[in-house]
Amino acid sequence: MLDFAAVSLTYHGALLVGAVAAYYKYGDRTEVTEKSLKGTKEALDGLRAYLGRALSESVRPTVERIIANAPSPEAVLEELRGEAFRDDVSSFVNSDIDELLSYRRLFHARGRWSVWSRRISWAVFIFLLMQAVFTCYFAIVGKVLNHTISLTLVLVTFSISAVMVAFCVFCAGVMLYYHDKISSYRDKIL
Repeated sequence: MLDFAAVSLTYHGALLVGAVAAYYKYGDRTEVTEKSLKGTKEALDGLRAYLGRALSESVRPTVERIIANAPSPEAVLEELRGEAFRDDVSSFVNSDIDELLSYRRLFHARGRWSVWSRRISWAVFIFLLMQAVFTCYFAIVGKVLNHTISLTLVLVTFSISAVMVAFCVFCAGVMLYYHDKISSYRDKIL
């Protein structure tokens, strides 16, 4: 008869080693974040500064005309709501649409990468704890106490572990996807 405790111990022991390695890589997000998002803040800051200057230059003539000709603060506000000011802003948006879209895409990609980074970090931590519990359980109950381990329990722990591995691999894939997007946008900007 097959020794389910030995099989489970081998399986979960190997997964525990893998979980430790994955935790070393993804558990502490500080280094992963530093590597993946390096330059992203500078690119976003540079884009934001450029867009601010471009908008300022686009509306400057209208604002200067309004200030020079407005008799009261209420008139200034009314002019800023007017067609000329809206045309200046519209002109800015049309001329710098690529930069606006790049800023939005880079900002979005960075946010999504961070969400998936958190998910993989917690998933790997939970996976590590689960494998430690499973390994200890099968070692103590199956080997030390010599109790019979049921096939159902073995299959349940194998299935839970497989789902966690699949989720961690999925998270890593999504992180790579957003990392590639970040790199692409950042390379266009910098």
